[in-house]
Amino acid sequence: QVVQSGQQEQTPVTPANIVSVVKKVVEEEDRSRNVMVFGLVEEKNEDLNAKIVEIMEVIGEKPKMEVCRVGKGKDGRSRPVKVAVSSSLIVSQVISKSRRLSEKDKFKTVFLSPDRSYDQRAVHRTLIAELKRKKAD
Repeated sequence: QVVQSGQQEQTPVTPANIVSVVKKVVEEEDRSRNVMVFGLVEEKNEDLNAKIVEIMEVIGEKPKMEVCRVGKGKDGRSRPVKVAVSSSLIVSQVISKSRRLSEKDKFKTVFLSPDRSYDQRAVHRTLIAELKRKKAD
């Protein structure tokens, strides 16, 4: 058997291909329920949950969530925070209301974005660069 994708590419249906497609779909589903918080100052013995609750209060949302910092700590840089919520609908509501953070002096440097994979970040980066180039022209 052969499956055709939208680009007229033929891929044989094998158990390995099925497993990789299922893993990719599950990963996308997991990422769709995460919000990434950037620019939140990292401190020793910080109460990360309280900081995120305060951000959510400014935005006007009170979702149930799990919070953790991701990545390796580097001097002078704060690591992003991954906020896992129960549904992708909550993620879109939180991101759409995130402009409210810039109204508070405490959160002027904090911004939110959806959790993207490495490939999605690369595509987004090129789109932003193209947008900036077109605006400059």
